[in-house]
Amino acid sequence: MDMAEQFAADCLNRQSLRTERFTKNEMRVSKTPDYRVFKNTDLVAYCEAKHVQYDEWLEKQLVQAQPLQLIGGLRHDPIFNRLTAHIHTAHKQFIAVNPRYDHPNILVLANSDRHCTFVGDLLGVLTGNFYGASGAVEPIFKEYSDGRIMFEKMTIDVYVWWNDWQEVERPKMWFWRNSQHYANVSALLGSDPAAHPKVS
Repeated sequence: MDMAEQFAADCLNRQSLRTERFTKNEMRVSKTPDYRVFKNTDLVAYCEAKHVQYDEWLEKQLVQAQPLQLIGGLRHDPIFNRLTAHIHTAHKQFIAVNPRYDHPNILVLANSDRHCTFVGDLLGVLTGNFYGASGAVEPIFKEYSDGRIMFEKMTIDVYVWWNDWQEVERPKMWFWRNSQHYANVSALLGSDPAAHPKVS
């Protein structure tokens, strides 16, 4: 069990929810998320956990560089591509076991990259917007939000975000308000819909 999976299980257990792994045979037959989620004996959700790791592209170049050799170079910020890849993969895992969308899908993101943030990066990928400290909202990330995850992101009812270096931090959550499971999954995770942020 990796760090993200352990955090996801602990987070759900704190809400009196029980996690159960898929069997090896089930995982051999098709893609699966990490957990079935139960309240008492009732199946109430599915959960997938992903680890958002620091990109070591530059550090690897430094290790291999010769004395006085220039390293680095221009490239797109990899954070957005990594987040969209996690969402895309999780979507495929969820629809493999929940094709009729009978139960909510929960994606837990355990973040180890201090350059990657909940508002600046995850919400940027999900909404396509940049949210400035002044309150300005600019739609500059639409290539990600409206790309391959345009519809896939909506099949995940709640995104749970935890920075692993802040052990006492309460995880942040992003709920899709128009999800058919919105009220149910909010209650399962003990989150008051009145406190959920409204963003453009």
